[in-house]
Amino acid sequence: MTVWYVLSAFALILVATGLLYWVLIKGMYREDLQDLTDNLHNANLLLHMSPASELAGSTAPLAGRISRRRPELYVRLLGSDGRTLIETLGMSDQVPSPTAAALANIRSRRGESGQILSRGGEPFLTLIAPIGGPRTGASRQYIEVAMDRAHDEFLLARYRERLWLILGVSLVLCSIVGYLIARVGMRPIEGISQTAERIHATTLHERISTEGLPEELRGLAETFNSMLDRLEQSFQHISQFSDDAAHELRTPINNLRGEIEVALAKARSADEYREVLGSCFEECTRISRLIRTLLFLARADTAADALQREPIGLDEELAKVGTFYEAVAGEGGVQLRIAGASGLHADLDRTLLQQAIGNLISNSVAHTPAGGSVELAASETGQDVVITVTDTGCGIAPEHLPHVFERFYRVEQCRTGSQQNAGLGLAVVKSIVSRHGGRVEIESKVGEGTRVRLILPSSAAGASGEFTIS
Repeated sequence: MTVWYVLSAFALILVATGLLYWVLIKGMYREDLQDLTDNLHNANLLLHMSPASELAGSTAPLAGRISRRRPELYVRLLGSDGRTLIETLGMSDQVPSPTAAALANIRSRRGESGQILSRGGEPFLTLIAPIGGPRTGASRQYIEVAMDRAHDEFLLARYRERLWLILGVSLVLCSIVGYLIARVGMRPIEGISQTAERIHATTLHERISTEGLPEELRGLAETFNSMLDRLEQSFQHISQFSDDAAHELRTPINNLRGEIEVALAKARSADEYREVLGSCFEECTRISRLIRTLLFLARADTAADALQREPIGLDEELAKVGTFYEAVAGEGGVQLRIAGASGLHADLDRTLLQQAIGNLISNSVAHTPAGGSVELAASETGQDVVITVTDTGCGIAPEHLPHVFERFYRVEQCRTGSQQNAGLGLAVVKSIVSRHGGRVEIESKVGEGTRVRLILPSSAAGASGEFTIS
């Protein structure tokens, strides 16, 4: 930042001083040319006012009429052949005479200017113009005015010396100011960096203070704080998930350990050992099911597995799932009905769809007392298909609805078989629907029942999923 500031600031100063120097040179040149033009006009008038005998063939100097000492301005009268007719004292020693060919090329009455070096190497500005009026005889005459510009060059040389001094001081000042500006500008970034260094897994609550930050860095700090909010939520979610998973696994493992310890306490009969092994098998099945569900959710979070989409007839699929869960519903005294879904097709992952619908049916049967019913239906809305699972169970209280799709969240009201449930069924449903680019909607009334709608895109195109409570 310091180098870029120094380069940019010094470049601007260099351009500005160079422009001023150029303007000065042009201004001095125009002033000198204007002085030559005025003196040329005066000399022309002076020559016209003089008697003709004084001009014809005379080589006497005009010193008495032009200057009494060695002037910086010289005047010369020339014939068309380039011969000097009259001139200021000492002019021929300083300014060489123009050739006849050069005089013949002069057409403008305003004259032509030029810059030459004297015999001694001093710069001169000259202006040559033809003489007009009654003095112009058969032989054309020219008047030349020359100005010594040595003093101008001396002034310009002094100006350049001061200019280089100013540029050198400016370069030093730009470096110092650039460094100070960079230090002040980097101070907020250093504060952000120090705060970021202090943030670890145990200090995710810390945030970057946005007070006093410039507008350009305030947006960066706010974005960084938003990222920290998401990371903190993710860490809390992972920590809670790990605690819940450990708690859910601890119960069946403790049951296994207790049953095995009781069985090993003394010798038992074959029937007793068979009963213990059967109980251990049930606990192992529960652990296996829980681990399988956790692995599914973990893979769903990272989107590691691609969906195996295929055209699915929803009427046939709902009938298969309904047939599979009829026995479970019958054992609980719950009637399972399948509504018509003829002609509906969608590109979905068959296995995941069956798992999502099965989890909803199992959840509804568990929440519905004997004598109730569970209805499974499908319909079409625009470009989406809607699968609805409705039960006449005990319903869910409004304070529980925002949390029912959270992992390990359980509503125990009028629930059967709650000890075998880990609270992951609806979380799996939401994950499956989200991976398909759909969303889940749920509505429930206590004592009347619950309705869950799976809204899935009928084609392979999808967006990020969500769930809605209504």
